[in-house]
Amino acid sequence: MRAVFLVTIFIFLTASSVNDARKANSAFERGEFAEAAQLYQQSIEQNPDDARLHFNLARALYELGESDAAMESYERFKSLTDSPLNRSFADYNKGRMLTDMGNYDEALDYFRDALINNPNDPDAKFNYELAVRKKQDQESDQESSESEDGDGDQDESQSQDSQQDQDQDPNQDPDNQQQPGQQDQDENESQQQERPLEMTPEEAQNILDALEQLERELLENQKKESTNPPASNEKDW
Repeated sequence: MRAVFLVTIFIFLTASSVNDARKANSAFERGEFAEAAQLYQQSIEQNPDDARLHFNLARALYELGESDAAMESYERFKSLTDSPLNRSFADYNKGRMLTDMGNYDEALDYFRDALINNPNDPDAKFNYELAVRKKQDQESDQESSESEDGDGDQDESQSQDSQQDQDQDPNQDPDNQQQPGQQDQDENESQQQERPLEMTPEEAQNILDALEQLERELLENQKKESTNPPASNEKDW
């Protein structure tokens, strides 16, 4: 059904636009995106208010890695159409682009806009949830990296302190040397300071409840990941 829709749109576009548009469509289908983008741009010069040309140009530009230019073309497309469905297609594709680029916060905004204009779009729903999970994974990785960096700094500091102890003058003032038994006392005090405080039953129950909720979410995510995503990752015009 999706393929029939795509062919119908291209035929309609060919009949209402210049010959460059037909060639651009063919080049895009062959995967020759640079040629397609050039031909779409030529067609736009002659038909600047044809929204479909801007949409197809955006798709070609993104395939070429020109994300900023593609975003601009999608915005131009949205400015030339009043159809909520068409605008949702552009927002969905922008969300997919930003997800691929790792900009999950912005991607979520565009998927949300796509769902506002087309609430029953299964692709937008799936990719919205996917972007949420990827954002959580990204934040988790950042926290792990920061934790590892902190451990490395601590080890280096301890190494420097140890080196300073070794470099101390063996002829230092006896009054500054640690007295027998003082080290054991210091260690006991340190252990007392490091001992965690006992938690209340309410705090323990809150932690258990949070863990149970987390397990439920993980199970739900695993079920979603085991389900194949929709066939199309990008909206066709």
